[in-house]
Formats: sequence, structure tokens, C-alpha cells
Amino acid sequence: MDKDRTTEDEIREYRAQFEKSMGSIAAYQEKARIEMAEFSARHDKAHEKALIELAKLRALHEEIAAEQKKTEELQKETDKQLKKTEAIVNRNAKQLSELNGNWGRFVESLVEGDLVGLLNRRGIGVNYTLSRLNASYALGDGRCREKEFDIVAVNGEEVVVVEVKTTLRSNDVKRFVDAMRDIARYVPDYGSKTVYGAVAYIRCESKSDKYAARQGLYVIRATGDSASIVNAEGFRPVPFTNVISRRPQGHLRAVPSG
Repeated sequence: MDKDRTTEDEIREYRAQFEKSMGSIAAYQEKARIEMAEFSARHDKAHEKALIELAKLRALHEEIAAEQKKTEELQKETDKQLKKTEAIVNRNAKQLSELNGNWGRFVESLVEGDLVGLLNRRGIGVNYTLSRLNASYALGDGRCREKEFDIVAVNGEEVVVVEVKTTLRSNDVKRFVDAMRDIARYVPDYGSKTVYGAVAYIRCESKSDKYAARQGLYVIRATGDSASIVNAEGFRPVPFTNVISRRPQGHLRAVPSG
């Protein structure tokens, strides 16, 4: 009997341990299930978030692509407009250049028509004029310096060279004076003559007319259909040369007036 009880006790003990173990396993499985469920939920949430972010990125990419397409179309349209504008500007520039050229020729003819009489009344005995006198001289380095003199009034001993501007500026006067200092190099025949300078204009800026007078130039203003010398009575022009130039000889081509 004692032996049978011992066996029954052992069986009960084993059963109790087995049930305890099974309970532990069940508890572990439940815990594992909960953790797996939580992990799955977190994973699903992260996956959902990732899908949302991906969708946003795709939408942003599509938006950027659409904006880029619009920008490219706008750029093409802008290029077309720029080409049209450039064509208009070039056409206007050409028309303006032609207008300025024609206007300049008109002013030259206006001044040239009165020039001999104006100078004669100031004691300069010129008797004919040349227009658009193209002259040049060689520099020491082999280059050639060229200059177009708008109007030249001439007699046997005296020459008056006239620079014509629709708008006279101080820089125009400076450049003309620099050219006149080399007049005997441009036109060697003038090296033995008395050469004076003059500027003619319709309007002037920054008192450039007074500046020209201080440089010893005749100042001629074209108004309406005539021209007049505006230097004060008694004004004495400064001659630029009356000696034969020793510089390299220039080359002369002139368009006679009339």
C-alpha cells in the first residue's frame, strides 16, 4: 500500500509540474502572441506611414514635373518673345541709325550752305567747301589712323575744318581738337596753310559750345533753315598748324560740294 501511495503521489506531483509547465508555456505563448500583435500593429502603422510618405513624395514629384514643364513652356515662350523683341530693337536701331544719318546729313547741308558767307563775314576768305573729307595717316607700328572731316572750307592760304553734330557734347569737342592737332598728318597739303577748327550743332549739352570757344574753335549753331556763328564779336580762332608736317604722309579722299 505504501508503495502504491508513493506512486500515486509521484504521479500527482508529475501532473502538477506538467500542468504548471503547461501553464507557463501557455502564458509565454500568450505573451508572445501579444508581442507579435503589437509588433504587427507597429509594423502596419510604420508601413502605412511609409506608404503615406511615399504617396506624398510621388505627388510632390508629379507637382515638380508639372511645374518644370510649365517652366520649360514659359522659357520657350520667353525665348520667342525675346527674339521678337530683339528683332524689333534691331529694326528700330537700324531705323534710328538711318534717321540720325539722314538728320546728320541734313544738318551738314544746312551748315555748309551758309558756311562760306559766315566765315567771310568773320574775315576768313574761304571761297569753296568740301564735304565728308576722308583722310588717314600711318602710325609707327604699321597701323593706320582714319578720320572723316564733315566739312572743309578752303581758299589758297586758309582752311576751316568743321565738325557737325546734331547734339554737341564736351567729349565731341575734345576728340575733334585731338584730331585737329594732327591735321597736317591727316592732310599734308594743309601743313603749309593756316588751319582753323569749327564745331556746328543744333543743340548742345553742358555748355559744350562755350568749351569749344575756349579751345579756339568757331562755334556754329544751326537753327531753322540757316546757321550762324555764335562766337563773340572780335573772337580770334586758334590756328592748328601753319607749318609743313614732318610726320608720315596721309592719304586724302574728298567729296566736293555742289
